[in-house]
Amino acid sequence: DVAAFLRVRPDKGLFHFDNSYRPCPLAQQYIGITVKKPLQRFQLMNEICYDKVLTAAGKHQVLIFVHSRKETAKTARYLKETALAGDTLAKFMKGDSASRE
Repeated sequence: DVAAFLRVRPDKGLFHFDNSYRPCPLAQQYIGITVKKPLQRFQLMNEICYDKVLTAAGKHQVLIFVHSRKETAKTARYLKETALAGDTLAKFMKGDSASRE
């Protein structure tokens, strides 16, 4: 799909890299959202995302995919503000981080 979008010639410029090329395994989680109203759906996605990130905090790195740059900023802001409100921001930082000061 991505190759077609980028107009890559399959016989010359298309390469496939599976998990054997990764230095550490990648786990993926898909969560179905059935809420129809956009604002409620976005809020629910953020709440679930925060819970998933908090579960992995301090144990694993997390990579979050969103649909746009604007949504990236909104999601990051939500995660930060929710962590501040819940006094859990320290869980997202390394112990020797200068940001803790």
